[in-house]
Amino acid sequence: MKRLLFAVIGVLILVTIVAVGCVVEDGVGPTPDEGEGVVSSCVTCHSDKDLLKQTVTIVEEEKSEETSGEG
Repeated sequence: MKRLLFAVIGVLILVTIVAVGCVVEDGVGPTPDEGEGVVSSCVTCHSDKDLLKQTVTIVEEEKSEETSGEG
């Protein structure tokens, strides 16, 4: 009987949390107006070919003497 009571209370708490999260306007994440600005700035930065060429770093792989050479 106690398990059933705890299960019902748990489900009610979860439903309440979900319902409040859907109703509250000050939720997590940018507002729709801010979201469009964030997306456009990301697209602008990530698609700027000259900026990408400036920020690229070339990583050279180091080969150890033990793994290179004749088999």
